[in-house]
Amino acid sequence: MNIFRMEKFENFIFVILAAGMGKRLGGDCQKTVRKILGKPILKYLLETIKKFKPEKIVVVVGYKKEEVFKELEDEDVEYVEQKELKGTGDAVLQTETILKDFKGDIVVLNGDTPLISENTIKNLLKIHRESKSYCTFLTTFLDEPKGYGRVVRDGNGNVLEIIEEIDADEEQKKIKEVNAGVYVFRADNLFSSLKKIELNPLKQEYYLTDIIKIFNSENKKIATYTTPFPEETVGINTLEDLKKVEDYLLKRSKKWIVA
Repeated sequence: MNIFRMEKFENFIFVILAAGMGKRLGGDCQKTVRKILGKPILKYLLETIKKFKPEKIVVVVGYKKEEVFKELEDEDVEYVEQKELKGTGDAVLQTETILKDFKGDIVVLNGDTPLISENTIKNLLKIHRESKSYCTFLTTFLDEPKGYGRVVRDGNGNVLEIIEEIDADEEQKKIKEVNAGVYVFRADNLFSSLKKIELNPLKQEYYLTDIIKIFNSENKKIATYTTPFPEETVGINTLEDLKKVEDYLLKRSKKWIVA
């Protein structure tokens, strides 16, 4: 279902997570500034979200933060530092220092997902506001979902939780619907809920995904939007992912030239 319209959204901000080390990419640089076709990964995402003219864009930095500062020196963004890399839940929590009085919606994205489209973000915001949800997050379906958090639903299709693969049992690993890592939160409930997330004993991190289970336990409404284009949700964690995105962008540019 495509519900794209030219709505103008107001009273929202973007938070981009760009603190992680990127171990599987070698960790020799901050992975969000790795270049694809001559442009940093983070710049692709910024170009998309700036079209929305949000109240502000907040970038959470950590590992090799100076590299992010250098690449974004001409951008109108604010920074928050995650001094210890304790997971995505903790990363978002660091923004409370500058967003604690904000009363609108907070859109959270990973800085290593350069292909997320303007259309998808608009659909996500529209569903979030029409459904009056506390959280709306992006999903997609993958034939080979290995490595992704699975979206667990009940018999009526209601979201119960997002289970990371490392914690999933064999049945859960068969689920094809995955979390694409883009969320819209109501700011007035976000930070108090983030503080309820428990440290994952296996990864020693605070998973942002655990907030879904917390919202459910408190009967807070959760919604989803499923993109029919799984390629736009690719997060760059490996050299293979980097090549995949590069090939996709090359094919897309060729289509535009032919058109």
